[in-house]
Amino acid sequence: MALKAAIIKFFTDLHVPPMVSEYLTILILLGAILLISWIIKKLIEHYFLSFCKKIVERTTTRWDDIIFENKLPDRIALLIPGVIVYFLSDMIFTQGAGGLLKYVQMACAIYITFASLLIVNSVLKVIDNLYNNFETASEIPIKSFLQVVKIFFYFAAVIVVISLLLQQSPWTLLKALGVVAGVAMLVFKDSILGLVASIQLSGQKMVRKGDWIEMPKFGVNGDVVDISLTTVKVQNFDKTIINIPTYSLVSNSFQNWRGMVNSGGRRIKRSVILDMHSFKFLDESDLARLKKSKLIKSYICEKEKELKEQNKKNNVLSENEINARRLTNVGTFRYYIKQYLANNPKIRTDMTFIIRQLQPTEKGLPIQIYVFTNDTNWARYEEIQADIFDHVLTIAPEFELSIYQDPSGRDIKESLSQIKL
Repeated sequence: MALKAAIIKFFTDLHVPPMVSEYLTILILLGAILLISWIIKKLIEHYFLSFCKKIVERTTTRWDDIIFENKLPDRIALLIPGVIVYFLSDMIFTQGAGGLLKYVQMACAIYITFASLLIVNSVLKVIDNLYNNFETASEIPIKSFLQVVKIFFYFAAVIVVISLLLQQSPWTLLKALGVVAGVAMLVFKDSILGLVASIQLSGQKMVRKGDWIEMPKFGVNGDVVDISLTTVKVQNFDKTIINIPTYSLVSNSFQNWRGMVNSGGRRIKRSVILDMHSFKFLDESDLARLKKSKLIKSYICEKEKELKEQNKKNNVLSENEINARRLTNVGTFRYYIKQYLANNPKIRTDMTFIIRQLQPTEKGLPIQIYVFTNDTNWARYEEIQADIFDHVLTIAPEFELSIYQDPSGRDIKESLSQIKL
């Protein structure tokens, strides 16, 4: 190289020893190459990339913005110094100069490997961000798969760097790694289990980002915020964040409320406990009073007609006879609730719709409401449920029914005052 020879001659003319002249020349040329590569990198960043960024900001498309947001062009620019130094180093280094050429090119190769790793990382982020713009992203997340790809490239980069340092073929190292495969399985147990679990979760659509899940074992009751290779992040309704292993969603049972949300109906399953001492047959005055309700007027009239025919058929002369069939306040109340809910525009009658008696207990007879609202939003659902039971609890005395509740201090005090009287 003429430039190198000229610099060596310059130092020789200054009576610098030949060996020192050669090393000084190498340092000068190496510094010049590093400076040139740094200048080229800065020129590309400040002029070419800045120009491209201004163009991108004016476009209406989103994909080009994502590329710059994840610094993909900047990461590509990082390759320039390493590539320049690698290919120009053989012009200034000789194998006789302490074998420096080999070490300089090794350092450049390691630098290029890590720069390439940064590029791969940015590319994967770009793919993830672009995919998240599609509607299918919430149903079939690919973040876990991208993390697997990232781990593969990280592993490959480590193998390449070690092979460069040891001056061995990467394939030779891979064969040697078979010896430590058992240890690696233990070290990367969570990642391996997470990989398998992620494939199962995504393939079978068991859980998605945004799903409401419950796992009492882990104290989970909230929305899925993120699904990664090793962990699933859930924000509970108390705004706390819980991270659980991905494979725990496969190895343990959990409740996913996605079906409820997709169905458009949310279940109400609650009971009103009636005091059985307040049950009775309805007399004429009771029936006349309850007929004023539009919800059960036709029911009472039809039942009166039906019961009269039945009693006449059975030769029952008086409605007060023990063999006579009569309407009860509890049965009429149950039908009233059914009609009240059937006429409620916020209740879905096309789903399970049951007003039933449960097994009597020492506290009374539970009348269970088992219906579905047409609004799955938590706050509005609670409002609908509260309005229903506000009415049911308040209307019960109109049927001369008592709602059971455990005696309080006030009840005991009133009972004692009556005893004194």
